[in-house]
Amino acid sequence: MAPTDIFTITADPGTDIWRKPPTTDVFNAPTALTPAGPHPQRTSGPLNAFLSARLSLNFTPQETYDQGGLLLSLRRKSDSDNNAPPSKWIKTGIELYNGAPRVSTVGCDRWADWSVADLPPSSSSASGGETGWTTVVVEKDKDGNGTGLWVYRVAEGSGEKVPLREICWVFGEDPEAWEVEVHAMAARPEKGVQGGLTVEFAGLEVKWAS
Repeated sequence: MAPTDIFTITADPGTDIWRKPPTTDVFNAPTALTPAGPHPQRTSGPLNAFLSARLSLNFTPQETYDQGGLLLSLRRKSDSDNNAPPSKWIKTGIELYNGAPRVSTVGCDRWADWSVADLPPSSSSASGGETGWTTVVVEKDKDGNGTGLWVYRVAEGSGEKVPLREICWVFGEDPEAWEVEVHAMAARPEKGVQGGLTVEFAGLEVKWAS
């Protein structure tokens, strides 16, 4: 069953969030928040107070690297230009790669790195070329080795959190000096193609320490 709290983002061709040496640094993909309701939720705050973020998405990818998902933008509290791209960021969601939609996670400290995982058949074979509704979660985690973020895909039906990636650098550089903002994002990196990419989102939920 499709969720009811759906909102959309449409990304034009040539939009992306990606940073690769020696010179590529692109941050022009559109972002959005869930529509304001009677109880608007907090979607930005101190990094050390962040606990988790959750988002569901669905779209019909056509071009290589078509993508949508959850974006965490990290900025120093001392940064004076909030319109500039964030110093660090994390995105996770679905991306079309090698001819199939896959779960994609990118973490960018100084430069970006990227990992992909296959979608289960029930999602990747959705009718009409859609990816099927997929839910991702980014969650703060502390163990005997330290503190980091874990990225999960939530299994349809069982609700099991399927681990995708641990990101360890996030809290390594004075977390009290940083803020994080949570958004939904969409991008169509391919240039010279016709039309934009529209991604449906629902269920954006962000949790903070009190």
